[in-house]
Amino acid sequence: MSGWKTLLFNGVVGILVVCTQLAEQLSAVDLSAILPANMTPWVIVAVGLVNILLRHVTKGSAGWVAKRGEA
Repeated sequence: MSGWKTLLFNGVVGILVVCTQLAEQLSAVDLSAILPANMTPWVIVAVGLVNILLRHVTKGSAGWVAKRGEA
């Protein structure tokens, strides 16, 4: 493998390692003290709706790069 394939492979492996470590660290946190169990579905729905709203009010495609003169 060479070039972007190597970068992509190493990036995926690195992201998986980081996600595994984060999941391990977060498993020790008792989220029930912060968020009651019956509120979890509502929080998930709210996050989804906010993402949809933000996508509709933003300009350009996802991950767009500002052209010279734009900020």
